[in-house]
Amino acid sequence: MARRISPTFLRRFFSLAIVLLAIPAALSITVFVMDQPVRLGERSPRTIVAPDLIRVPDPEATARARRQAADEVEPVLVDDQEAKAAIVQNVRDAFAAVRDARAPDQTGRRAKRGEQKAAMRQRLPMLGEEALDLLVRLDDDEVAQVSAEALSVAQLFARQRITQENVTTAVEEQLPTELVVRSFPPGVANSVVDPIIRGSLRPTVREDVAATQERRESAAAAVSEVIRSYPAFSVIVAAGDTPDEVQIAALKSRGLEGSEPWRPIVKALLIALILTVAVSGYLRTYRTALWRSSRRVLLLAVLFLGFSLALEVLALLEPSAVSGWRYAAPVGAVVMLATILFDPPVGILVALPAAVLVGYTTQGETGPTVFAAVAALVSVPLVTRLSSRKDLRRAAWQSTLLYGVLAGMTAIVFADATTAPIAILGGLINGVVTAMLVNTSLPFLETSFKVVTATSLLDLADRNHPLLRELEQRALGSYNHSILVSTMVERACRAIGADALLGSTAALYHDIGKVRQPWFFVENQFGIANPHDELEPDVSALIIQEHVTDGISMAKSYRLPPEIVEGIATHHGTTVVTYFYRRALEHAHPGDHVDESQFRYKGRKPASKEMAVLMLADCTEGASRATAQNNRNLSRQDLENIVYTLVAERVDDGQLDESSLTFHELRTVQESFIETLTGVYHPRIAYPPPIARKGDQAELPSGAPSPSALTAKGDGEVTVPTGG
Repeated sequence: MARRISPTFLRRFFSLAIVLLAIPAALSITVFVMDQPVRLGERSPRTIVAPDLIRVPDPEATARARRQAADEVEPVLVDDQEAKAAIVQNVRDAFAAVRDARAPDQTGRRAKRGEQKAAMRQRLPMLGEEALDLLVRLDDDEVAQVSAEALSVAQLFARQRITQENVTTAVEEQLPTELVVRSFPPGVANSVVDPIIRGSLRPTVREDVAATQERRESAAAAVSEVIRSYPAFSVIVAAGDTPDEVQIAALKSRGLEGSEPWRPIVKALLIALILTVAVSGYLRTYRTALWRSSRRVLLLAVLFLGFSLALEVLALLEPSAVSGWRYAAPVGAVVMLATILFDPPVGILVALPAAVLVGYTTQGETGPTVFAAVAALVSVPLVTRLSSRKDLRRAAWQSTLLYGVLAGMTAIVFADATTAPIAILGGLINGVVTAMLVNTSLPFLETSFKVVTATSLLDLADRNHPLLRELEQRALGSYNHSILVSTMVERACRAIGADALLGSTAALYHDIGKVRQPWFFVENQFGIANPHDELEPDVSALIIQEHVTDGISMAKSYRLPPEIVEGIATHHGTTVVTYFYRRALEHAHPGDHVDESQFRYKGRKPASKEMAVLMLADCTEGASRATAQNNRNLSRQDLENIVYTLVAERVDDGQLDESSLTFHELRTVQESFIETLTGVYHPRIAYPPPIARKGDQAELPSGAPSPSALTAKGDGEVTVPTGG
């Protein structure tokens, strides 16, 4: 047969799984949603928005701008004397060739025109046949004139600064004009001079390479570094785009480039492990009761998990990485819940890990981390003493104002004044979110983990609760008794510093078991005979004892908290049903043995101050009520005798051995009981019965009982000491 796994083991297993697996996983959500790595040359897996103005140098654009500036620098030009001389010399050489072809030989004989043309054609390839014909027909003087005019035109061009780019322009625009204004034989200008000048013309300036390079370098150096800007809330890189080096640099400048998923997961695991060891060590050493409660340890783990998820949700929803929005982290919510569900010391304990988690998720920003620590500490007193729903609402608006002020001050101290408005807004949002989280999650946590808090006790203290309504309808006497006992317990607990709300609420339910058989209890016997008169003492005692077990059964069926069930189980402890035990002794035959254990309640001794006070309040109120039925004018001394006697009996019987009540507190409780009972059972005026007048003689109405005939029966549950 398979071994059944205990709930305690399961709860501790789940607690460990939450702190070492679930919390690191929760803290890593943004890694997979918002922090996937963006790499150069690969498509971006996400769209990344600039949190503020980002300015990043753009080397490629800078180089391009500097090249453009250098290219725009005009070359440094200097006169090319050789080119100028060459222009004139080429023209001179051309006409020298003409003269040579026309010159007679040593015998004085000129060559034939065909031979002259052949000689000129060989040396002057730029000339056409028409030009050659003209040259051979000219006489020597005309040739000399044409040569001189051509040299004059060449010299004119040689004196100009002609660049390589405007050589053609000079030929096309200036040369025709110069030929027109000069005197040439018909046809010679265009056929002879024009081709010779064109063939000779060249740039008269040359580039000074060294000077040009120096100027271009200076121009490039004068160009400032090109900066690529990404305004706040603008897209740095869109999902699906391939980022360049500048975009990657912009992301790295703000730590937005992402990282490998395993790194933040390992970091989250380490931070969870560190906090778990620290908190566990504290609880095991200083809060052993909480440490031994697997349900409460699981609840604490759930609170940290919820807070981790809240931090990640804030990171996903925040409009930017501006530190002011980090002040909206609901650290107050987890601290308030821990204070309400556990106690103030645990709330203060939770403040430290909560602040550490805020520092982790904000990448170590000082302002939000300090704010989280301070806000956590100031949240504890706000919910330490809750006595009504009004107190919880007051804590909500007080925390909202406090968080706003603290956020603004912290931002000014640890950041700068420009972030203060956003920080204040974040703090106010924090307060609103905290109020919402506390109010919505508290009932769920109370029910799921069976934790009694002030708010759940306030709900249980509502007289419209079904169990209390049933008690009122079916056992009115027991209901009135419970109301008075609740008042006594509340005043006494408040006097000794115990939980007055827990004690008074438990007192309201301590006798709910009597609704099963209400007529067997004297406070509910209105106008009927006492059924115990027909029963044996042991049977009556059993019926009386069963109201405890019946009450426990009913409380569990209505899912009342364990602390309330404890009040039902311990309000009689293991005391003896004295009245019926004495009746059994009286009716026993000589030599018969009466087993006292059969007349003892089958409950448990109270283990807390509140339950011990409830036990004492129950017996003293019942005895005072029973005594008051016989003596309506109980004195303070009578009530003191009842209280001191019954308390001493419980102490002597060991019923308070397991509670933590001190003798000083016990005296305070007794004094509180006496004050309360005196206010209830104070002396009253005995009003006479109505007088029926017959003539002038006053008579008692027929059938009116005499004062001496007014008697009352005892409770049957308590020993009624004799009053003074």
